[in-house]
Amino acid sequence: MKHPVPLKKQQKQDIEIIQINVGSRCNQRCAHCHMGGGPDGSMMGPDIAGRIVAALAGHPAARVELTGGAPELNHGLKNFIEQLSAQGKKVTVRTNLTSLALPECSFYPELYKACKVKLVASLPCYSAENVDRQRGEDVFHTSIEVLRRLNRLGYGTNGLELDLVYNPLAAFLPPDHAGLERAYRRVLHQQYDVAFNSLIAIANVPVGRFQEMLDAEQKYGEYMSLLQECFNPATVGRLMCRTLLSVNYQGYVHDCDFNLALGKKIKGYEHARFWEIDFSCFAPEITFGEHCYACTAGCGSSCHGALAAEQPDCNRCAAHEHSVAHL
Repeated sequence: MKHPVPLKKQQKQDIEIIQINVGSRCNQRCAHCHMGGGPDGSMMGPDIAGRIVAALAGHPAARVELTGGAPELNHGLKNFIEQLSAQGKKVTVRTNLTSLALPECSFYPELYKACKVKLVASLPCYSAENVDRQRGEDVFHTSIEVLRRLNRLGYGTNGLELDLVYNPLAAFLPPDHAGLERAYRRVLHQQYDVAFNSLIAIANVPVGRFQEMLDAEQKYGEYMSLLQECFNPATVGRLMCRTLLSVNYQGYVHDCDFNLALGKKIKGYEHARFWEIDFSCFAPEITFGEHCYACTAGCGSSCHGALAAEQPDCNRCAAHEHSVAHL
């Protein structure tokens, strides 16, 4: 590999965020999904959930993120949120928005408000055509209706946190973040009367369905070359896997959600469940792979946004930075 720096041995630091993947069951079947989510996906059971919640009570991490799939499709999500909030944890739910339009999930926005849950919502573009092409027919319209409901409850408008997530529609890196966020705000406000707090731009990681798409189009090598040539050393010290722990629907632990999707468990803890681990002496070596270059290219990428203020001086990186006008 041309840039081996991020693949050198690194150990986890103090865990600040516990990310719990409650299963890959989802009401959507997105073309880029690294988890391979869909209606027939896996789901965490109540026994596993109960053990995780009990263990979290004694864990110093203040932040817990619930993700999927669509986490709202897991019937135990309500108990998760209520119990974690009672523990004093800062809870985030990563939602695809359309799940909140399902009749059986319609109570969640009020629950989120009551528990002051932060929402991180997928909206990969402000264009209906682009969103529906990636996520399914009528997803954009449904997402807008849900966003308006969340706005009325105070999300993005009155103190409750609502962030949106952009990801590229093809094999290129996210464009300039500041310009992209301005465009989102302008279009969503002017055309749809929708507000939000921040935009998170995430690079597509060559895992799951996105890798399948790259393979089918014979673009995997080209995309990996782009990621490697746009490697930014300023991102390495802020990689999310250093302070994040990802727990799968069976309770096993992973360095991040992408390693979870690949079935790569944390070194030395391959057979340990979350509640069985002594975190007072927890400093395993992080498992890196070729897919990790997606987090270090350009301004860097993580579940919480860019990792570096500026991208590297790279002609290929600049050439693939699509303008906001061409989204």
